[in-house]
Amino acid sequence: MAEEKDRPVEEVKWWIDRGPVKEREKHTGLGAGIIEKWVYGLLKDYHQEQALRNVVDINTRLLRDVSLKPGEWVYHSLGVGTYPVKRLNKIKGSLQLPPSARGLLIDAGYSLRVLITGEPAGERLLDINFTDAPSLDYWLGGELIEERLFSNVDEALKRLRGALSRYLNPPHTQE
Repeated sequence: MAEEKDRPVEEVKWWIDRGPVKEREKHTGLGAGIIEKWVYGLLKDYHQEQALRNVVDINTRLLRDVSLKPGEWVYHSLGVGTYPVKRLNKIKGSLQLPPSARGLLIDAGYSLRVLITGEPAGERLLDINFTDAPSLDYWLGGELIEERLFSNVDEALKRLRGALSRYLNPPHTQE
């Protein structure tokens, strides 16, 4: 333990990304505990860039795999419970889709994830998670442009109600 105190923090905290994977593996300093081995195995060869691509790609795959028509909502349950129907209908009713937009409601039981996109599908994407503290991610061309947190569902709905068109429709350019 005294030896660990003398080492810089970055050497003790092996999960900090300190360079190429091969170099990180040389300096893990892991103990022989079961938990340490399990966590290390889980994170070994973890690539942040690939994880980010997977997160971005999952939204595109979801939208591609579900037949969504403009102006339409599609409901999908993850089979792990049911989000309260009254709250789901309130969210759906408060977020009026612009004419060319489409929405996917993903029910995770304890939360509701809402993906809303315009034309072309996936180019402009709102990813809203309705939990006790809702959040919004706005993606443009696969790049995260904006993140917002809300204190509760009512605040999120109030702030988003009139903003969907602004997020989903490209700005008009003057010639």
